[in-house]
Amino acid sequence: MADKKPDDKPQGGADGAAAPAKKGGMKFALITAALLAIEGGVLFAVFSLGGPKHAEAGSPPPVAEAKPEESGTTEVLVFDDRVSNDASGVTYQYKADIHLKVKKSAEKEVDEAIKAVKNELREEVCGIFRTAEPQHFQEPLHDTLRRRLESALRERFENKIFAGEGDHRKPVAIERVLVVIGSGVRVSR
Repeated sequence: MADKKPDDKPQGGADGAAAPAKKGGMKFALITAALLAIEGGVLFAVFSLGGPKHAEAGSPPPVAEAKPEESGTTEVLVFDDRVSNDASGVTYQYKADIHLKVKKSAEKEVDEAIKAVKNELREEVCGIFRTAEPQHFQEPLHDTLRRRLESALRERFENKIFAGEGDHRKPVAIERVLVVIGSGVRVSR
């Protein structure tokens, strides 16, 4: 059994014909390898030639400030009290704080202007809260109330308060109106 010889039968189909030899497999592999090598070379050349140029980072030139303690902004208190609303048929009371955000250099002038019309502001703010719809108090950032208050305060103060001295007096610009409203407390049935 160790001396077993291979069969001398031709390999192939049922009728004994030889199977055709595969000729294109090696040629296809060589062409694919050559195309990949050429593509890799082209991509390497393109990326190596188009690299970033040498650049140096520098610091920006210093900005001169006249008085550093007067730069920036500050918040000036306009209103800090409780307000009520009964638009839903039930009276709710809310704790409200309203601030104007202005430049530090104009803080004194804005504070004086607010003190000069303190009761008029109180009347106007309370009126805005009394006429507000109940859903305005449910908004996460109280956008509707803030817009109404901002419009009223800008109309009252913007371009009517001046800061500076002598010929350098400029109108004070209100950068933002900040409104902080607490959750309502039911005070009637």
